[in-house]
Amino acid sequence: MLNQRGQEFSVFKLLISAIVAIVILTLLLQVLGIINFDPNTNPASAAENLLKDMDNSVYQEKVSDRINFEKEHSIGSAALASEIGLSQNQICLAVEEGLSDFDVNPSLSLITYSGDSTIRVKLAGICGPFNDFSNADLIGTSTSVLSSKGFDFDSSGCSSVCIEDQRCCILFLYRSDE
Repeated sequence: MLNQRGQEFSVFKLLISAIVAIVILTLLLQVLGIINFDPNTNPASAAENLLKDMDNSVYQEKVSDRINFEKEHSIGSAALASEIGLSQNQICLAVEEGLSDFDVNPSLSLITYSGDSTIRVKLAGICGPFNDFSNADLIGTSTSVLSSKGFDFDSSGCSSVCIEDQRCCILFLYRSDE
């Protein structure tokens, strides 16, 4: 079709249609989770942000956004402690049982990923006095994610990391369903 000046509109209609199709496709892929627009791709900084948020609360479970863990990425309590102002013995790192590609070194309180592909995980955490965490009812009543993922304070090794009569912060790494 020609307009009044003899120019064709079909080229412009095709260009506009292509731009609209790209925008719709990008939104659809984002909703489906194929394209990751999360700014939280560094596990150490995500853990630091979560710990800062948790440090201001007692007995309130906090959960991070989705994190993409890549090969050779790690989270260490020594680095977190220096950034937050806690001691290394006030931060316990634990991993969900089904995550076999994660190496946990309890003496260094270090989690390292040794898998070949990127894995999507989240961190859940809670802070409070160490003596209260040994009470199994606290984790069950104060947390939804930790209790649903089967976190156990004693079997996780946190009872040997944290010091009695001091504040303890637990960071628990688990597979993300998103």
